[in-house]
Amino acid sequence: MRFEVNEQMFFVNFVPEEGRWYCFAPTATGVQRIPVSMDTTPFESYTVSVDEQMKDVVN
Repeated sequence: MRFEVNEQMFFVNFVPEEGRWYCFAPTATGVQRIPVSMDTTPFESYTVSVDEQMKDVVN
């Protein structure tokens, strides 16, 4: 995934050899590698009840 913050380009990629995600930022001398921290299990599932009458449409 590529994205831009304050006119600085970043991209996120999974490094399978290390088993973790990194955010990469190009610099004048190469690429800066920033580890992505994860506070919880990445694929935790849970149920959310939805009140059909309280739905709002956002455009």
